[in-house]
Amino acid sequence: MLSAALHRVLDITQTGMGNVQLAEGGRLRMVRHVGLEREFTSFFAFVDSPTTSCAQAAEDRRQVTVRDVATADVFDEGSRRVILRAGSRACHSVPLVNRAGVPIGMASSHHERPLPGLSRAQLHTLEATGLMVGRWLSWHRHTVVLDALAHLHTAATEER
Repeated sequence: MLSAALHRVLDITQTGMGNVQLAEGGRLRMVRHVGLEREFTSFFAFVDSPTTSCAQAAEDRRQVTVRDVATADVFDEGSRRVILRAGSRACHSVPLVNRAGVPIGMASSHHERPLPGLSRAQLHTLEATGLMVGRWLSWHRHTVVLDALAHLHTAATEER
C-alpha cells in the first residue's frame, strides 16, 4: 500500500523522486523511497526537527510546497545541502491523516527543477490520496497489527 501511495503521489506531481514516512514517537521514519540516493535516505531516515517540508506539513496538518529548496526558509543548511545534492530543487509534502485529521505519515515528492506550483486539481487529488492512505494506515494499525499481536500473545501464553 505504501509503495502504491508513493507512486500515486509521484504520478500526480509528475516526478520520479519521492518518499513515504510514518509518524512514530514524535518523529517521521522513512519507510519507502524511489529515485533518492543513499546520502539522502540516510540523512532523512528519521526526521524529528522542524527544518524540513515534511515536518512542517505534519506540524501544520496541511500540504506544503517548497518551490525552490535553494532559497526556502524552512530548511536548515545541512538539510538543504543534502536535498540539493540529491538533485532536488523543489518538493511537495502530503500528510497521510487519520479520521481525526492527525498526520500518521507523510508522502513527499522531489523535483529536479524549481516548482512554479501545483494546480488545484493536483492539490485536491493529493489531499484525497492523503486521506485515503491515512485512513488505511490507521485501520491497518488498529486491526491487522493488533490482531497479529493478540495472536502472538495467545500462542506464547498457551505454550507455558
